[in-house]
Amino acid sequence: MKDDAGRSPVERYSGFLLDMDGVIYLNQEPIADAVEFIARLREMHKGVLFLTNNSKYTRSEYMERLSAMGIPCSEEEFMTASVATASFLLENHDIEGKSAYLIGGRGLEEAVSSIHLGQLEGEEGRNADFVIVGWDTELTYDKLRIASLALHSGAVFIATNDDATFPAPDGLWPGAGSIVAALETAAGRKALVVGKPNVYMMQAALSRTGGKTDKTLMIGDRLETDILGGWRAGLDTCLVLTGVATRDDLEGYAPQPDMVVESLLELL
Repeated sequence: MKDDAGRSPVERYSGFLLDMDGVIYLNQEPIADAVEFIARLREMHKGVLFLTNNSKYTRSEYMERLSAMGIPCSEEEFMTASVATASFLLENHDIEGKSAYLIGGRGLEEAVSSIHLGQLEGEEGRNADFVIVGWDTELTYDKLRIASLALHSGAVFIATNDDATFPAPDGLWPGAGSIVAALETAAGRKALVVGKPNVYMMQAALSRTGGKTDKTLMIGDRLETDILGGWRAGLDTCLVLTGVATRDDLEGYAPQPDMVVESLLELL
């Protein structure tokens, strides 16, 4: 895969935004070609930022996971939908003295705590000023019920992301978007989504890396989040077919990715 100047795609970019689920690993299983690809990027002194809509885990947990897979990294190289959501709230809402009811994991809890937005638990959640929803693998009907009551009382409705599914080795699991959809139905209104493909998260990622749009490549496995989000931010995009999207999904889809690969090693 070469351009007219004979350069490989990797040589054309100084920075890479990489989705994780379905790109670097499937659930807990690393994708071998991706591990090697990132090692090669490091050797070439390319900038790397891991950009994920998965709001469940903290940045330190992601760092430990990738390190265990043979990918040395630092916390500063991760931007999660939870971190982006906390930044969005801080920049766009008056949160002083306010409270939130969360549906999500440790990553969301830590991110919200970092901006000193109070968190209500149990039945107190119905009085929350914000309902913030991410991926929750311990979801219960009671959590949905309390969130619905808060939303009907006027709480601001925020979603870290709306990915309908989560790619796992045995197939597609329900993602955060499935939880968001249930609450949207119950509340009769839509959530404001911060994560990909929202351009806010993409711009925050570029700001973090200091990268330029024409020198940064967005790599992901989802057309409706990674590819659309990259396109909205003015980036070149690459779809890797190791996660959710298939070649059949490309037919009739717009915008089309700039590149489609079976393995990230093809970019070398």
